[in-house]
Amino acid sequence: MTSTDAMRRIEAMLAGRIGLDPASVGSNLVARAVRLRMIDRGLAQAEPYAELLERSEHELQSLVEEVVIPESWFFRDEAPFVHLREHVRAGWIARPERPPLRLLSIPCAGGEEPYSLVIALAEVGLPPDRYRLDAVDVSARQVEAARRGVYSANAFRGGDLAYRGRFFRRHPRGFEIDPALRSRVRFHVGSILDRALLGHEAPYDVIFCRNLLIYLDAAAKAAAMATLDRLLAADGLLVIGHADRLGMPGRGPYFAPAAEPRAFAYRRALSLPAPARPAAFLPPPPPSPTTSRPARPVPRPSAPAEPPAPAEPPAPPPALAGEEVESLLARATELANANRADEAIAACTEYLKGPRRSAAVYAMLGVLYQSVGNRRGAEDAFKKAVYLDPDHDEALLALALIADRRGEAAEAAGHRRRAERARLKKKGGS
Repeated sequence: MTSTDAMRRIEAMLAGRIGLDPASVGSNLVARAVRLRMIDRGLAQAEPYAELLERSEHELQSLVEEVVIPESWFFRDEAPFVHLREHVRAGWIARPERPPLRLLSIPCAGGEEPYSLVIALAEVGLPPDRYRLDAVDVSARQVEAARRGVYSANAFRGGDLAYRGRFFRRHPRGFEIDPALRSRVRFHVGSILDRALLGHEAPYDVIFCRNLLIYLDAAAKAAAMATLDRLLAADGLLVIGHADRLGMPGRGPYFAPAAEPRAFAYRRALSLPAPARPAAFLPPPPPSPTTSRPARPVPRPSAPAEPPAPAEPPAPPPALAGEEVESLLARATELANANRADEAIAACTEYLKGPRRSAAVYAMLGVLYQSVGNRRGAEDAFKKAVYLDPDHDEALLALALIADRRGEAAEAAGHRRRAERARLKKKGGS
């Protein structure tokens, strides 16, 4: 057995355990994790390490701990939490007779997201006895860190950190969340691929499952979607990450947007997505009084076309009309939500032909390329967005994550510093 064969066996074991698609995190990350574990176990070759993994549950879990990408921070992306506050005010604050709100955060990483949810609920005035929050992660190490509730300054990003003074206290290693808030989250070690996960629990009104689906292979994604479908209440709200894709073409469950696009919040759709439309950009069709017809699955190309990278960046022309860009972004989001990302990509690239340029459209194109696995195209699109708008914080953070996955820590840190300065500038209005 060669080292290549051993690595394939190791990747297959990771796929079986956590559903990881190695291509989604880059070849270097898995290889680096394996090297670290081999050093720890005193092994010099991949073949004996693969054999060790096959007979040692403890070692397989240790490798999972090295592979899992835990980076998160409080109130990561603002729009989902803005929508959550509105959702809670309308559904529970205004309706005190309603049963307590049930929330789930999966994966919860080191606790930043579930504690952000608790803080958001405290800010809108929902009493502790009016909600229940569960948080799950496949990493026992991350769950233990979440239970401690101690965070470095890097976990707090953005210009408005007033909540930190209200809900945290100083700690020798940074900041510790208020014990009263910590007690309101129930943490669990578990996998979204486990058919019995939280099987004893009632359905959840809100599930945050962000930045997970993009890392799963097709079989694991189908299993994850089945778990989410089982755990989500019939009228529940599902919040995903900006690069995640819901469902599989032609297969349920089906979801429809429940908020403005940046929130990435969805509810179950009562019917299949609308039929496919031509790939070129067209304005949204007028509302129809009839029920939408079943979708025609759009074939996904085996190798998405790479966007051409010009030798020299073109000089930015005058900005596009805001309404025109917003209309395109809304249409592209609609197509992507209907599992028609290829058409959304075609709409954006068609729009950008000729002299027209827009940082927002390039950023959307980057997200779309990520969703179909075209990492080179995604990086190129995000770079063009930053060229046109040096303060485009979302594109800068996307580039930081791309650099992280390549193991380029200095480049990633530089992108994050620029994103932080951009956010501070926006907050200050300067």
